[in-house]
Amino acid sequence: MNNTEEHILKELNITDKVISIFKYGSQVYGTADEKSDSDYIIVMMSSMLKDGSFRSSSPRSNSDKTIQGVIYSRGGFMDAINTYDIAALECISLGDEAVIKNIWNNFKVTNWNEKEMIKKVIQKASASRHVADQQAKSGNKDRAKKGMFHALRILHFGLQLKEHRKIVDFGACNDMHFEFKNMDVDDFDTRDYYREFDELLAKLRA
Repeated sequence: MNNTEEHILKELNITDKVISIFKYGSQVYGTADEKSDSDYIIVMMSSMLKDGSFRSSSPRSNSDKTIQGVIYSRGGFMDAINTYDIAALECISLGDEAVIKNIWNNFKVTNWNEKEMIKKVIQKASASRHVADQQAKSGNKDRAKKGMFHALRILHFGLQLKEHRKIVDFGACNDMHFEFKNMDVDDFDTRDYYREFDELLAKLRA
């Protein structure tokens, strides 16, 4: 797989100055297979994007959907870090092997606030759990599985952030990922995971 800076930017038709490209998703977690696309978080040099936003509203994809990029402005990415956006915190926790490009050395939390980080992580996880419940009620159990898994992984990553101020093990939830992936949708019920969700919440809040 060609994951050079030049190839990624060409595929996504990005011509403006880029300061950072971070791998994201299954290729970082270690759950990618032959059908997985390649996800990146891309940070532009500009303080705002051309449409006046800090972050693209949806991922940009190449023609065959094999490469996707979430685009941030420099200012937007710094704001995401300092408001404890879990995706941004994942990026600044990456090892060098998962960073395609990074010529900006100021990407770090300016003033670490553990209580605020925990609050934001819980909000994100709770939103994902809510989506999972709604999808289950609508009969879309495959999406419900994904939503509940994401909710639990966010909380696990939150515990790592609480202890280390960064994510140190991106594969911590991989066994759970494959358990969810291989589960028959007819056997899945979001309510089966409420207790685990609440236990993780309690650990975060302790």
